Amino acid sequence: MAEAPKLYGVIDCARAPAMYDHVARLTPEAADCLFAGRLDERVRRASPHLVELAPADPLSKQWRTTGWGQSWGLLLTSSASLPTVRRRLRHFTMAKLPDGSGPVLFRFWDPRVFRAYFPLVEAAAAGEWFTDIDRYIVETEDGAGSLRFRLNGDQIAVESGPRPSA
Repeated sequence: MAEAPKLYGVIDCARAPAMYDHVARLTPEAADCLFAGRLDERVRRASPHLVELAPADPLSKQWRTTGWGQSWGLLLTSSASLPTVRRRLRHFTMAKLPDGSGPVLFRFWDPRVFRAYFPLVEAAAAGEWFTDIDRYIVETEDGAGSLRFRLNGDQIAVESGPRPSA
């Protein structure tokens, strides 16, 4: 029997430095840095972290009440484990620029970047984004709602929805 989808967040601790203590409290069982290897503590504290979100957890509450609309990161749903989702997302942290130079850091977890980039993902690459991931959820530009991206065949479907409830 397949496991029920879990809600994960990629939280940008550079945008939300006060959330790092919540993230660190959940590490390693329910949170992990997207960057690998030995990191200076200052870099780790400002890095994106994948977090399994529980509705009653203080981090989840803070994100829904204060962080939504502040570009703290993105949400996603998956039945896969945190290490599996982290491995998948790490594939997207580096990218080549249109002129072929790079690689450069690709801040896909920033909702402003994700909203601009994701509608441009070609059908051939869409499946990579949805391996082990069911749906991505980002705040709308004004923070009043959400955009939900899912794979429909080989195309990315976008739906508007409400902001996560407090």
